[in-house]
Amino acid sequence: MERLLPTDPSLIGGHRLAGRLGAGGMGVVYLARSPHGAWCALKVIREEYADDPGFRARFRREAELASRLTSRWTVPVVAADADARSPWLATAYVPGPSLAEAVALRGPWPEAQLRGLGAVLAEALDGVHAAGLVHRDVKPANVLLAADGPRMIDFGIARAVGATALTTDGSVVGSPGYLSPEQARGHTVGPPSDVFSLGCVLARTATGRPPFGTGGAAVVLYRTVGEEPDLDGVPESLARTVRRCLAKEPERRPGTRELRDVFGEFTVDEWLPEGLPALVAARAARVLDLPVPDPTVLAGPTPVDAPPSPARRRLLVAGAALGVTAAAGAGAWWRWGRGTASANSGSVRRSRHVVALLGSPDDPFFTDHERGALLAVEQHNQDARRTLDLVLRTADDAGTAKGSAAAATRLAADPDVSVVIAAGPNTTLPAALAPCTTARLTLLVTRADTDDLDTVNVTSALVLRATRTVGPFAALVYLNRAVKPARTVIVHDLATEVESLATVRITTVGTLDGETPVEQVAADEDFTGAARRIAARPHDAVFFGGVRPDRAAACARALRDAGHRGVRVAGERVLDAPFLAVGEDWRIGTSYTDANADPRTKAFAAAFRARHGHAPGPWAAEAYDAVRFAAHGLASVGDDGRTALRSELLRRPWQGITRLMSFDASTQDFKAGDDGGGFLFRVTGGTARFVARAHDIGRKT
Repeated sequence: MERLLPTDPSLIGGHRLAGRLGAGGMGVVYLARSPHGAWCALKVIREEYADDPGFRARFRREAELASRLTSRWTVPVVAADADARSPWLATAYVPGPSLAEAVALRGPWPEAQLRGLGAVLAEALDGVHAAGLVHRDVKPANVLLAADGPRMIDFGIARAVGATALTTDGSVVGSPGYLSPEQARGHTVGPPSDVFSLGCVLARTATGRPPFGTGGAAVVLYRTVGEEPDLDGVPESLARTVRRCLAKEPERRPGTRELRDVFGEFTVDEWLPEGLPALVAARAARVLDLPVPDPTVLAGPTPVDAPPSPARRRLLVAGAALGVTAAAGAGAWWRWGRGTASANSGSVRRSRHVVALLGSPDDPFFTDHERGALLAVEQHNQDARRTLDLVLRTADDAGTAKGSAAAATRLAADPDVSVVIAAGPNTTLPAALAPCTTARLTLLVTRADTDDLDTVNVTSALVLRATRTVGPFAALVYLNRAVKPARTVIVHDLATEVESLATVRITTVGTLDGETPVEQVAADEDFTGAARRIAARPHDAVFFGGVRPDRAAACARALRDAGHRGVRVAGERVLDAPFLAVGEDWRIGTSYTDANADPRTKAFAAAFRARHGHAPGPWAAEAYDAVRFAAHGLASVGDDGRTALRSELLRRPWQGITRLMSFDASTQDFKAGDDGGGFLFRVTGGTARFVARAHDIGRKT
């Protein structure tokens, strides 16, 4: 558990908050004491989801269904408010470690304990499905260990059977490594999907290894859909059952009732492996003496948005009785134990932080990066409510990996530098990772998408974009929502085989149709033969998985000459003169917006033109967001400085003008959800023109 942040409230729906249990893409989970004095886990949904009336209706329905769960192995819902400004749901609190933590600390489980775990989880899922729900995120982190048995938690993305998903078909919801093949493809899922996930959990617990290996999301999803699981080490008596759970076809998997018969009755005696009872007891003891913190205090202007819900009004009344003023809005800020201002004089003591922009002035995108960042710094320093000042410094990496390493080393040695924004490409950025990581200097990556960033959780870097690990997301969304082709042919250009492989893999599992053939084109071949084969079905969609503009141009020319008439899509790296000259009507997924055409960046574009005398180019708005994101984190860490910044930025999502900055709690990868999945362009008249954000594809296009 972590302490409450200065931005956290003290009370929600009459529940006094005591600390943070975790945060994810949907919201934050707090440890709270109910009005009746019982400890509970209270999950608060982010306000942006609450803006959708359909979401509120689904949330209310799911909360009602979840409250009917009667299994003793599922954590009961004790209170909820779907009408609150930020909807919330409270469940009973289980003060034990997760199964994921237990396996990491103590290793694989013996057969007897595996059977007991399987019996309980099968019974829990049986109750979930009987209530008309599908969990959709069964994984070791969502199984808590108590002295009298495990408990299944987190129905935050559970789906009512037959209901519309929170994300449109084509989006992957769940945790790679534990989701089913149909879930990986974005198809509708039912109870068999949870059985597949249960099989993954049992395999991981039995062996200590995920059954589909490790690596980037693309690689794991690809293995899940097309390869057999690694079950070496699963006890022989359980291996057949686990393998049946992991069948690719949902209809071949056993049901939860059959699994209950296979695993037998659960007995509480010695259900935990050796060493774990003491850990469970220690965790439970922590809560007994847990102090409830003093109320947080808010200073700032009164919000002028919509009136609060009845539950929120109750919160405001309760807060007033405790001397707390609750507010939300752009100008509000919370204080908790940080003396940044004098209450008597109104004077402010501001710290000074250097933001360094790392890249080469010779890079065609560097100037827009620099000017977007400079605008953010200047606007920040003009805000009278700021608690810190920013200074922008540029660091020339000479456009080489050696220069990038040298520049990063100099920045890391300078104690005034609080954060580095990496504007460079894939060829230079990786060299900056080691110096920044050694110095615990946060490195925010705006542009690069190299596979070297797949292990970002062991560096000090945070990637602020959807990378090739998840594919050119907006292009996939366009195929899945707007086009919905009967078949999509993926063109794998072997001239860039290594660089293209991650995109090809994620596209294979990310398209709607189960049949996604791959046309491989050798490096020394043109695309004529492949184009003829594709044009035999002229209305099939085509996804070009390569990255070189000249090769993309050759593919586009061959498809045109062969008479192909279907939709054609690719990723941002093909956007250069050779491709633009022949790629008419291609759709391109990017991670940068056109700030002049994007409705949500019009104010930024106007300010940029007023400051710099010309329109912003690619990556200007993204650099602007990177500075503002860093400032948001620095304002919260206070005197802890740069070493605490990365952890602070990971704590909770932050909404910028280009995207939602949100990260997976376990992998620390950027979440390419609807508001982070990038942008769609269309090649028209030799120019790539903005079409829509990923969030709006299928709604406005």
